[in-house]
Amino acid sequence: MTAHSEVSRSLGDTFRASMRCVAASVSLVASRDEAGGWHGMAVTSAASLSMEPPSMMVAVNRSASIHPVISTSGWFSLNLMAECHAGLLEAFSRSDMRASRFLPEQWSSGLADLPVLKGALSTHLCRVVATHDFGTHTVFFGQVEDVILPEIMAQAPAPLVWLNGARVSVSAPAKS
Repeated sequence: MTAHSEVSRSLGDTFRASMRCVAASVSLVASRDEAGGWHGMAVTSAASLSMEPPSMMVAVNRSASIHPVISTSGWFSLNLMAECHAGLLEAFSRSDMRASRFLPEQWSSGLADLPVLKGALSTHLCRVVATHDFGTHTVFFGQVEDVILPEIMAQAPAPLVWLNGARVSVSAPAKS
């Protein structure tokens, strides 16, 4: 009997368990609705796509409240979280905490009035140029229209990393 047959799980459960083994940086994807309201959610499903043109992609569940906002506005920001932003995760992961997501002391406005997280490791302001639906998600492909980086520091802040369903600490190497 193989180890695989000893455990009775659905493919979905097994896949979910396998993805918990992948360390991933956490970003806040955010956008602006037609009335000017900001919307956002925490994601680990964001990545760079191309250098020419500079582009990013993010996968968003079609049932997420931000999905129609990005679809309609055609814009999103990807804010790469530092360890010091860990307190924001709960607000961006729970719909009942929406009112505490975009506090003025933590956010500013960027290109196309997109939300920019203060102190983020980087923020990419993207115009949606293509989408692709797959399963329960839409992948938004965004051409980077602006990048916001913090001032150069001797020691880069540690990124917020998610592994096995929890935050893990990662030390960023010193810049040379």
